[in-house]
Amino acid sequence: MVRREAGGSGETRLETWVSYVLITGVVVSFALEVAGLILYYRTHHSFAISYGGAAFIRGRNFFSFFGRTLLEASRGITGLHLMVLGIAALILTPYIRAITSVIYFASRRNVKYCLITLFVLAVLTMSLMMH
Repeated sequence: MVRREAGGSGETRLETWVSYVLITGVVVSFALEVAGLILYYRTHHSFAISYGGAAFIRGRNFFSFFGRTLLEASRGITGLHLMVLGIAALILTPYIRAITSVIYFASRRNVKYCLITLFVLAVLTMSLMMH
């Protein structure tokens, strides 16, 4: 079996960048979830989350919900904000992966894969805008 070096072929560099994006997304999401749970427990002395509106996705689409959550968190972060941002980070991870791939294929002037990845990015964007 032939093993490629990270500095070698273009595919290996892309795989390395994609793996960094995916690992970073999962680690950031996990850290936000754990921090959110700790902060939520310290505030409420329980892990029970009420069925109030703050715990549910609201807004026209994911991007408006994410923006509103960031705005609310900038005024005062709560454990629930951190947990929601952790889930949002996990949802955005494949989106950022697609953006990274488009940039890579465009820089390599690989029109075929750039167009395919742009299509995937468009589908992901439409999906997030519809939910």
